[in-house]
Amino acid sequence: MTARALIAAGFAAILLLMVAVDALGRRRPGPARMPLGAALTAALRTTGGRALVFGVWLWLGWHFLAR
Repeated sequence: MTARALIAAGFAAILLLMVAVDALGRRRPGPARMPLGAALTAALRTTGGRALVFGVWLWLGWHFLAR
């Protein structure tokens, strides 16, 4: 397996895990388990959360769209 395939498989695993956690949060919501949209809304309430979300957005854009 090449390094590129391994990295793509890692990102696919992270995406699947994120979808599974979101589904669990929608099925049984609680303070520790909330859907992705609610978690993002909570993170965007603070300046530090906004900076973190913006940084992740920039990182994803740089790694997936810059070629």
